Amino acid sequence: MTERVLVADIGGTNARFALAAIDSSAVSIGAMHAFRAEDYETIRDAANAFLEAVQEKPKLACFAVAGPITDEVVEFTNSPWVLDIAKVKKQMKLDRLLAINDFEALASSVRHLGASDLAPVKPGVADRGAPLLVIGPGTGLGQALIVPSGAGDRIIATEGGHVAFAPHDEEEIEVLRFIAREHKRVSIERLLSGRGLVNIHRALCAIAGAPRVTLQADEITRAAQTGEFPIAVKAVDMFCAILGSAAGDAALASGARGGVILGGGILPKIREIFMASRFVARFLEKGRMRDYLEPVPVDLIIRDGAALIGAAGRLKESLDAH
Repeated sequence: MTERVLVADIGGTNARFALAAIDSSAVSIGAMHAFRAEDYETIRDAANAFLEAVQEKPKLACFAVAGPITDEVVEFTNSPWVLDIAKVKKQMKLDRLLAINDFEALASSVRHLGASDLAPVKPGVADRGAPLLVIGPGTGLGQALIVPSGAGDRIIATEGGHVAFAPHDEEEIEVLRFIAREHKRVSIERLLSGRGLVNIHRALCAIAGAPRVTLQADEITRAAQTGEFPIAVKAVDMFCAILGSAAGDAALASGARGGVILGGGILPKIREIFMASRFVARFLEKGRMRDYLEPVPVDLIIRDGAALIGAAGRLKESLDAH
């Protein structure tokens, strides 16, 4: 029997909803609808707007949210929205509402993706018994681990985006100093996120003594693609390089020799620049630990809506467990 359920990927900027079909062997999702968080007072308002548009009233839902889930009330890291799980479940007349971390959802999608949903970034031979790291910049820097076991994969959502930024060279030290004037502690997410890209661009303008052109993250990436602003080109290059260092550090820390999967909303938009960037060089630049990371394959998720597939898969697993 096929069950139609509501799935959502709720970030700091946008909320994406879809109806998913779950049966005994597979999950699939229908058309996705995106809503800007600033246009709706609550998550329930956005969800109801979607359900009104598709004229459906599912009884089961899974919301993947950008923030740690430690109790029944979820506060988003980069958004004013709050998810009171029990309250929203009652208001929407749901039989079940599962809330999971957005990168837990993205990690859950990996086993449901095909080869065409991934773009190879670095070749390698995965250690099938070792964890896989899922990491990527968007509104924040998400991270999760897929840990294989005899009982199936265990997915662990982490807050690895909030580890401290470790600069690689003198220029990155200057960027760190610039950001540290505004933030007492500079986490890696202060650089590897949409706002982080803006921070890098602002810092490079200040370091160069150039008049700062006020750009948002999407404007910086467009300017880098067209070559319109040289500092935007440099900012995106530095962003990709720092991501390589951060991903390599996270792989070392977690023993992720099973592979690294890159996700998030930014990289697919700058795919051509990213593939030609210093990401792989910096990923491997670990001194005497380079040999440890040499075999690790790295892939980029290019399937739109992957986190929604993962949310549906996670909901299916929870239903199967009952």
